[in-house]
Amino acid sequence: MPFLPRVLFALIAVLFAYGLWRYTHGRRNDGSTTKDRLLIAIYVLSRVGGWLMFTLFLQRYVTASDPQIFYIPQLEHFLLGEVPVRDFYYPYGPLLIPSMLPFYILLGRSLAGISLFAILAEAVALWFFIKSARIAEKFGDVDHIWIQNALALYILNPATLYWTVLLGYQSIVQTAYSMVAFYFLLQGRHMLGYSMGLLGLAGTKLLMVLDWPALLAVTRLQIGQLLVGTIPLLAIYGAYQWITGDILFPLRYHFTYESSEGNVWYLLTFFGDPQAFYSRGFGSVLSLLLFASLFLLGFGRWLWFARQNRTSFSFSTALGISTFTIGLFFICSRYTGNYYVPMLMLPACLVATHPGSNTQRTVWAVLLISSLCIVGEAVWSVAFHQPGVLIEAFSKRQPILVGLWTGTIVIRLVAFAMVACEGLFLATSVEDSGVTGLANRLERS
Repeated sequence: MPFLPRVLFALIAVLFAYGLWRYTHGRRNDGSTTKDRLLIAIYVLSRVGGWLMFTLFLQRYVTASDPQIFYIPQLEHFLLGEVPVRDFYYPYGPLLIPSMLPFYILLGRSLAGISLFAILAEAVALWFFIKSARIAEKFGDVDHIWIQNALALYILNPATLYWTVLLGYQSIVQTAYSMVAFYFLLQGRHMLGYSMGLLGLAGTKLLMVLDWPALLAVTRLQIGQLLVGTIPLLAIYGAYQWITGDILFPLRYHFTYESSEGNVWYLLTFFGDPQAFYSRGFGSVLSLLLFASLFLLGFGRWLWFARQNRTSFSFSTALGISTFTIGLFFICSRYTGNYYVPMLMLPACLVATHPGSNTQRTVWAVLLISSLCIVGEAVWSVAFHQPGVLIEAFSKRQPILVGLWTGTIVIRLVAFAMVACEGLFLATSVEDSGVTGLANRLERS
C-alpha cells in the first residue's frame, strides 16, 4: 500500500476511535443496552466492511506483507504434503499454518482467506473477553461501564483495523488463546485453562510466552493442574521435533534477527551500526537481559503484593500483567515488528479505561501507539526502504520527514512505557476491603 494512504488511514481511524470512546465514556447514565447494541453494530460493520474492501479491492495491491511473503508459500507447501522444515515454516508454531488452511482454500487460495481467519480469531478473543468480564462483574472485579469503555476504545483502533482486518496478520491469534485460557481459569477449570494458555505457543509463535505470566494472575496457582496442562504442548512439540528435527529454530531466529524500527535499540543506531555487537556474545542477549531485569522487578512487585494479600488474583489483574509484559517487550526487544501491536490492544484498552487511571492520558497513549506504529512502518518501509540503521535515513536528504519519523519513535517509546506502567499499577492496585480479589471470592462461594 502506498505511503500517503497508510498515513491518512492511521490519522482518520484514530479520530474515529477517540470519538467512539468519548461518546461511550460521556454517556454513563444512558441505558447500557443501547450502548451495547451500538458497539456490536460498529464492530460488525467495521469488520465486514473492512474485509469486503480488502477482498474486492485492496488485496491486489499487497505485495510485501508477511501473509503474502511467508503465509502463502507455507500454505502451498502444506497443501503439497511437504515436511514442514524450517526453510519454509518460518518461526511460527506448528498449529498456526494448519489452522488457517481451511480459510485459505475456501477463499480460493487468496489473502482474503488469511484475513478472514484473523478476523474470526479476533471474534473468538472478544467473545471470551466478554464472557470472562461477565464472570468478573459478578464478583465486583470490573463493572459493565468499564468493559463498554474498553471495547469502545478497542473496536476502531487503527492497528487492529489495519493489520488484522485489512492485511490478515495473525498477532491477534495470541490474544484469542489468552482470552480462552482466562475464561476457563475463571470458571475454575484450571487444567483446561492452563492447557489453552500454554498451547498458544504452538498455535501462534514464540511471543505467546509474553502472555504466560498472566496465567498466574487470574486465580491462585494450581501447580498440579498446571503440570498436567503442559502435556498437550509437550506432545505437539515432541511430534514437531520428530518431524522437523529442529524445534529450537524460532528461538535462534529471534536472537539473531536484525533490529526493526520503533524500539530503543533502533533509536540508538542514530550513532552508528551496532549489528556486529548484537550478533554475538553478550550483545546478542543484551536486549533479553534488559527485558528480564525490568520484568522481574515488576512481576516481583506483584508477587510481593499478592503474598501480602494487598492485591487480587482476577481477570483485570491478568490483563494488567499482560499489558505490562507486552509493553516491556516493545521497549526492550531489538525486533518489534509493528504488526505485533494488535496483541497489545485488547488488554491495553482495558487498562487504559480502568476507573483508577488518568483516563485521558492513558487512552491517548494507547491510540498514539496504535496510529504511530502504522505511520512509522510506512516511513521505514515505503519512504526509506527499510534502512538498517537510523543514521542511514538522515543521508537521504529528507530531514523533515526523518525528523518527524524519529519523533514518532520517541513518542511511541514513551507511550509504551506509560501503558506498561499503567498495567503494573492495575495489577498491584490495593484492595479497599479485606477480601483479596476474585479468586478468593470464587473459593468462598
